[in-house]
Amino acid sequence: MKLDVSGALTQEPQHLLECLTEFYSDLSDRRPIGIAVSGGSDSLGLLYGLAAVVPPHKLVALTVDHGLRPGSADEARWVKAQCRRLGIRHETLKWHSGQPATGLQAAARAARYRLLGDAAARLGLGPVLTAHTQDDQNETVSMRRKRSSSAEAPGLAGIPAATLFDEHVWVLRPLLGFSRMAVRDLLRSRGVADWVEDPSNTDQRFERVRVRALLKGKAPSGVGPEAGQIAMERFRLASAAAELVEANCHVDADGVVWLQHDKVTAIEVVAAALEAVIDWQGGASRPLDRRGKATLSDFLSSTCNSDQASAISLGRTVIRRKGNCFMVERERRDVGKLVLEPGECGVWDRRFWVRNNSRTSTLLVSGGGKAGVTPWFARNRGEYLSGWTREDGVIGGFTCRPLLGRSSRILPVDQLPVAQALARLAGRRPFPKCPWSESHGIPALTAMKVQ
Repeated sequence: MKLDVSGALTQEPQHLLECLTEFYSDLSDRRPIGIAVSGGSDSLGLLYGLAAVVPPHKLVALTVDHGLRPGSADEARWVKAQCRRLGIRHETLKWHSGQPATGLQAAARAARYRLLGDAAARLGLGPVLTAHTQDDQNETVSMRRKRSSSAEAPGLAGIPAATLFDEHVWVLRPLLGFSRMAVRDLLRSRGVADWVEDPSNTDQRFERVRVRALLKGKAPSGVGPEAGQIAMERFRLASAAAELVEANCHVDADGVVWLQHDKVTAIEVVAAALEAVIDWQGGASRPLDRRGKATLSDFLSSTCNSDQASAISLGRTVIRRKGNCFMVERERRDVGKLVLEPGECGVWDRRFWVRNNSRTSTLLVSGGGKAGVTPWFARNRGEYLSGWTREDGVIGGFTCRPLLGRSSRILPVDQLPVAQALARLAGRRPFPKCPWSESHGIPALTAMKVQ
């Protein structure tokens, strides 16, 4: 990203184009790029900006039609016409699940990323780009700060410059350092004066709309740069936690994770490593909240200076201390069961992805092993029940791979180092590298870096 002498990102259209040129040259994945284009000014600006600096055959525009209001199909067709004008391939992705009774925006957002990821895999695309701007960042952090002003709150890192979804598609956000006004200036400079205005952007029922109204017309408050600083610090902490996991962590035959600690390692590094292990072993859907972090911090403070054994339950796991080691394992309760018909796949206990490779018989997955928390596979074959462990996949006709908690669903780039360390510990394939990297080795975070 280009910076002026004051350290602020320059906003002129030509400088925005230069930054997009640098962004494209920095990508290590040379497959075509997907661009999420709703037709609003931000996504349309990203489309036109990239069209000016990237060969058209290297771009594919993707429009998600949620089908939640009249006119959405017409808007998708309008975007398609814009893409035709630019010589860029376009696809409309339709959400067929219908409108949920509650949590509409969250459900639509989850569906959007799932559809974008599926399209990227089907079309052989590399990363998918979204047009989040500095305004979006300010709104997001303002909303999250209202919930918690603690520096430890996960949400205050804001919108990541890069996020890995479902272990296979990187979503990159190259406009996070630019204001919405700068993006609209770029559109006007390309001769574009019209774009889609989503009615939900003025619907006061939604928190983001109310926050946007409060922030409108105000000078940038430093929320975006502050979020960048927090993300950089979390990247450094995740890197230190990864080193600790690599050097002092192992998994025993019963699936228990052992983490050795000493008084030299900073408590915050031990806490970060344990949080990642808890997330993995418990099959977390979200990070530890403020109360969970406080519980873990109190546990570490009391045990790191004591020779007495102790234990706590946190995030569907039990953490015990034995000597200079912490033991982390799945709690021995509420262990899930899964029934897969021939050819089906699913997730068992939020911790393992399983596919039934048989064309004829049902696969049953339940808890096994000494503690009843490792996956046990069975089939009913006539008069007897065949059973296998995870290592017997070829014999049993199934595929099973461990998931790494939230990282297997949504992995912000600042947490990639410790996620990679856990992947190696779990004996599974690594996560794909972030394709947006800089020479100093901190991928994507420079999009939010404060100079």
